[in-house]
Amino acid sequence: MAYEAIKSSNSSLSRQKKRPLEDAIDRVLQVRSREREDSEDSEAALEEDESEKPQDERFLLNRQMVKHWNVEPASQPTSEPPSKKKRRVETDDEDTKMLDTPQNGTAPSDTKSTDKTTKEQQKKTPKATRYTVEENVALPPVGGLSDVYRSLLGQTGFRLRRPELYRGNSGLVPGILLSGPPGVGKKSLIRTLAAELSAPIVSLKACFQDPERMEKSLTEAVDAALSISPSIVFIEDLHLYMGKPGGSTHNEHHQKAIFLFERQMERIAQHDISNGGVLAMATTSRLTDIDPTVLRYGLFERTVPLRVPDRDARVDILKVLTRDLELAENVDFTELAKLMHGFVGADIATVIRLARQASINRIVSRQNNDYDRFLQLELDGTSVRKLADGALDLCTMLASYPESSPDDTICAEDFKSVIGGFVPSLRKEGFTVVPSITWDQVGALRAVRDQLNMSIIGPIKDPELYRAFGMQRPAGALLWGPPGCGKTLVAQAVANEAQASFILINGPELLNKYVGESERAVRELFQRARSSTPCILFFDEIDSIVPRRENSSTDASARVVNALLTELDGAQDRSGIYVIGTTNRPDMIDSAMLRPGRLSVRLFVDLPTADERVDILNTIYKTCHSEATAAELARLPGVALDPRCHDFSGADLGGLHTKAAESALRRWMTKEKTVKEIDEVDWETALESTQRSVSNPETYRKLNVKLGKAN
Repeated sequence: MAYEAIKSSNSSLSRQKKRPLEDAIDRVLQVRSREREDSEDSEAALEEDESEKPQDERFLLNRQMVKHWNVEPASQPTSEPPSKKKRRVETDDEDTKMLDTPQNGTAPSDTKSTDKTTKEQQKKTPKATRYTVEENVALPPVGGLSDVYRSLLGQTGFRLRRPELYRGNSGLVPGILLSGPPGVGKKSLIRTLAAELSAPIVSLKACFQDPERMEKSLTEAVDAALSISPSIVFIEDLHLYMGKPGGSTHNEHHQKAIFLFERQMERIAQHDISNGGVLAMATTSRLTDIDPTVLRYGLFERTVPLRVPDRDARVDILKVLTRDLELAENVDFTELAKLMHGFVGADIATVIRLARQASINRIVSRQNNDYDRFLQLELDGTSVRKLADGALDLCTMLASYPESSPDDTICAEDFKSVIGGFVPSLRKEGFTVVPSITWDQVGALRAVRDQLNMSIIGPIKDPELYRAFGMQRPAGALLWGPPGCGKTLVAQAVANEAQASFILINGPELLNKYVGESERAVRELFQRARSSTPCILFFDEIDSIVPRRENSSTDASARVVNALLTELDGAQDRSGIYVIGTTNRPDMIDSAMLRPGRLSVRLFVDLPTADERVDILNTIYKTCHSEATAAELARLPGVALDPRCHDFSGADLGGLHTKAAESALRRWMTKEKTVKEIDEVDWETALESTQRSVSNPETYRKLNVKLGKAN
């Protein structure tokens, strides 16, 4: 084993860890293997050249004379000559054979052809090219991206058909980078553009995967692109090959890749453009991980963001992808699009495929049932099964079916059954579905509702109205108060009312002990939000994420505060991104976070009053008992106004209802009652065993007064 041999050769290596040493040995062996292959290629080429070189038959007489110089007299005892002399004799034998050949040069052709064939067989097969060329194929329009498509069509058309317009800019034709979440349609958009402009696509992806042959592979690929111009050189997932130093995807070969690609772009700029230009295009789902030098002038100067499709875009995608399918009349694209919030184009395509499979399963199941019922029929008192005597099979039955029927189409139920159990790809990236919580499920809190309608819901639903009054900057809101008062519930209801993307963030998701990782997590978070606007970022227990920097116990917390302040101040476009934070201790939050333009809207969510307790308990009961009778609802005010419910939070009232329901269930199971409802006895049992969870509500009220004076 190489590892054991190397380790035993040097005592200092015995103190090294096994895995890094094995990795180093593997890399050395790979390099040596490639060197050996290159050496074999060179030797094979030399042998081929030597075999094809004609034999020089001049100076034969001189060689005949020279060969006798090293021949010993016959009288001397024979002994084995040195290796050099032996080699010389062997060479002379070959010369002798050459002398036996007629002077007219007609050597035996069989020998030459055999030697040449043998050497050709020994020569190593040349390595295949790394790039691929995709010819133009007619493609349908890309659904949900019509505006972006029209804009890009003009830009790419000028870059390919009129590259001379860029000669004043040192001849460099700026490349175009498409960024967006996975599955949003970046590559499909480029393929559609290429087909529309009759420009072949030369993919460079594999050229970067072999660092040793990278320069040669890129040169060959660009040569191919120039020979078939106008054309597009395409790099998929640019962040994997040109990552920035310190990024999660960066490695030691990325700087070399950037340098070589820049040289190829300069070659393109110096090439004759009479037949058309060559445009560089790329895609990425992690824009923040790309080296900034790649985004400068002359490389990928133009970045086009693709967002998560909204409801109208999802309707368009559904229409495009189902254009060749037979759909039932009850399929409503608008209704389906509403159920697919957060779905990208790839997700919708998968849903359509699964819905089609569901319809096929439904048809097969129905035909199997029809076949079974057919076999159970009786003709003249004898069953069909007995008459058939095994000759009737399901294939015969299916052959008698018409080729199509109204029941064979894909119906709305097929789509809904698939959507209900489908997990969209963005869910794995931290996105959540639009919360199902509505304002009807939130009791009381009227003042909080009105303020959030003004600050967040209104700008999302009618941005033009707010823009007319000069309110263009998205607001941030901080909900604070005693625990259990419905702060998280309110944030979910806001997202549902506005039909906005909703991203829930907890502290551990952002905090990282490694320098730079926390800031990167914040940048990626806002980048995801930008790709799915309008979007609500919900920071639960935000005081654990952005504590006061002077009191912070770790540098990671301070770095997160700085990164969040940078994003909230709009270092990059923040339009359509709204931030909601919740906390029990606003005094523990860094004061810079509470300044205007950040979390400037502060809403105190206090414990409910007596009337609000009645409203909250009614809401809880109606949510849990959809068929509640008037008698049941009539008992609720007396329970909520009971002195024992004083200073109960919304969570306390929910726990009170749970205990009352348990009491009712227990009594029904023991036959103490025959009606499945919660009566006065059950409520009394619950009141006796429930206590308030907030022990010091006055502390929060005093803090509210203090913060109000500070404002």
